[in-house]
Formats: sequence, structure tokens, C-alpha cells
Amino acid sequence: MLESFALIPLHMLAKGRNQTIPSLLHDLTGLSKARISNGNIDAVRPSTLKKMDEHQQRWLEKRLDDPEALAYAHEKIATTPQTKSGKYAPWAGWMHQLETLPKVPLPMSKAVALTIDELVEALVAACHEDDLATFKQTMLSHIERHGSAISIAGEAGFEHAAEQELKELQAMNDWAQTTAFLKKLLDTLYWDMISTLDAEWNGHYFSGRQRRSLFPLVMVRVQGGLLEGQKPLSRKNIIFRPSRRLLEFLYALLFYIRYKKWPDGAPSPQVLASILFKPGAQEVLRNSDVSNYFDGSTKLTLDLVYDYWVQMRQHFRLEKAGQGPGLPFPIVMLALHWQTLLIQDKGKSFLLPDLEKYNLLWSHRRQQWECQQSAQYERLHHASPKKGEPIEWPAWMLSQSSLSS
Repeated sequence: MLESFALIPLHMLAKGRNQTIPSLLHDLTGLSKARISNGNIDAVRPSTLKKMDEHQQRWLEKRLDDPEALAYAHEKIATTPQTKSGKYAPWAGWMHQLETLPKVPLPMSKAVALTIDELVEALVAACHEDDLATFKQTMLSHIERHGSAISIAGEAGFEHAAEQELKELQAMNDWAQTTAFLKKLLDTLYWDMISTLDAEWNGHYFSGRQRRSLFPLVMVRVQGGLLEGQKPLSRKNIIFRPSRRLLEFLYALLFYIRYKKWPDGAPSPQVLASILFKPGAQEVLRNSDVSNYFDGSTKLTLDLVYDYWVQMRQHFRLEKAGQGPGLPFPIVMLALHWQTLLIQDKGKSFLLPDLEKYNLLWSHRRQQWECQQSAQYERLHHASPKKGEPIEWPAWMLSQSSLSS
């Protein structure tokens, strides 16, 4: 369970590229898929490691013809986060990659992620040693130190651990009893990371004008009344998938940038089909092509979303360099990730986060981010920063589905 949790960022990238993990790692390292499937990649010989480095160099040069961009990529690789033991930190490494897409500093998100990486590494080590006492003590120390949200920069925990939770942990005397507790802990850690990224990244992307959590806009939404036990009004649109909500979000954002107002409603398949082209062709999409993205019949990938973003920018005449924001990459990656994480059994089952708790975490992180920004601004300019006009999102985008409801 712990190792699967640590592999989520890799799964996210592989799913976004519509690849298996062995195929993805083959592309990135040059190692054969058979060697990758054998595992224990860290144990490769120095000569093989040198070949991997040379392969990565060729891979980067093929994609980055700008010397400045290539140098920046090398710098990012050289500064990839590591745990205290010197091992790669998968979640902090994922945040580190997102800093470049577009260039946005994410120190808070990386700090939270690195703490989680080190906790997971310590718990995995205890599992391998069959050391239940160390496993329990590691979890107990973490919960007593941090509570329900990771403390950063020496701050006190956001919410202290409940007394019952601590008693439950202390009472465990075999591995089987740890499973349910660990599931809850990993769930808490996951949403703490995501809400931190939501607060910090969108704070930069929207220049502080974004006053609410953003990532729920591409989570699963269900038909009105369904969660209250009502029968579906129709068999269509019982659930609004992240892939659909992502395309609607990107369209609405560019519409807003172009016209300084929001569209009256979500774009229909007909509207999107009229402005998007098939990959590698000058043939516009059919309404059914967009509908297939909406209902999950056709898989959206990172490359497709990037192509459609460029086409939408051209449609709204934002193609001039520097006009309008870059692709909101974290939202894209998470929407494609949630397409498989939150929707299961081919759409027969779905998972909903507790948005009440999520927004509490988001508000906590947003306050931390604003304090950091104010302190930096005052240190440089000896004055308080001016806040821009807040972005008011349209009602049709804000309708959310939450476990708490």
C-alpha cells in the first residue's frame, strides 16, 4: 500500500501519456522493458547508469532546441529533491517538475511533499524489517508532530490528532490492525498535498486574485439530487467526469481572458467540436468525438489537451507570444489522474472527496502562502502588496459534489 502510494506520481505521468510504467521508463531511461519489469532499478551497474544519463541527454536535446531551456532542464534535474537518506523523493520530485510548467515556485508544496516522502520511506523500511514497534512509533511521532496537516517552517500543526486516534494506534499489536488506520492516514496525506498545491500554485498563476480552491472544478460532479437519494433525471450526465470538466474549464478560462467575462454556460460538444481539430489533421472534430471525451469513451492524454489548448488560444486570438497564461498543467495532470482514480468500474462507481475538509486545508495553506508573499514583498518594497480584483467564477462551474453533502 505504501509503495503504491509512492508510485502515484509515476502512474499519473504514465496514464497522462497513455503508457504503461515500463514503457514510460523505457522512454526516459533507455533501459529495456524486460529489465525494468524485473525491478530493483537502483541496482544497475555504473556503466548502465552512464548509458542512462547519455540517453536522457539525447532525449532532452531532441525536445529542447533552445540552449537556455536545455540548461534550465539540466539545472532542474540536478536539483531534484531527495530524502535524508539520499533516495529520490517521488512526491516532492513531482512538485519540482510542476514548477517549470509554467515557471512557478512551489516551496510550500515541495516541503509538504518531502515530509510525506520521508515518512513513507521510514514506514516502508519498518515493513521490510517486520518491525511493527518502529512502524507504530514512526506513525505516532508523525501524527503527534503534525496533526491532520503537515507543519512547515516550524509551525504548529493545523489540527491536533484526536485522542481516540492516538489510542487506536497505540493499541495495535499486529500488522493486520494497521491496514485501516494506514488507509486513513494516506488519504489525509494525499489531500493535504493536493490542497497545498492548489493554494500555492493557483495563487501564483492567478496573481493572488483566486480566492477559492480551484482543483475541485475538475473533480467528479454528479447529477443534482443523486446524492440525496433522488432518482436520476436522465441516463445522460449522471456523472460529469474530470475529462469533461477539464475541457469546459480550459474553454471558459480562455473565453474570460478574451472577453473579460465568463461564458453564460458550459460549452456543448457542438461548440467545442467547431473549434478543435483532430490530432495531426486539419479536419475538425465531430460532435460525437467531443461527447466521447465527455463520457470517457475516448481517452484524453496530455498531448491531446496541449494541442486543444493551443487550438482554443488560436480561436480566441490569443496566439501572440505572452498573451494570456500558459497551460495550467497541474490542473490538467490531476484531471486526467482523477479520471481513473475517482471513477471506477467503467463509470458504475465513483469516489467523492470531502470538500468541506478539503477547503479547510486549502484555506490554511492559502493563508500561509499570503503571509509568505506579504513578507517577501514588504522586505523588497517596504510596503504592503496591493491585492487585485478577485476572480468570481460563474455559478455553472461552481456546482460541486462532496462526500460531506
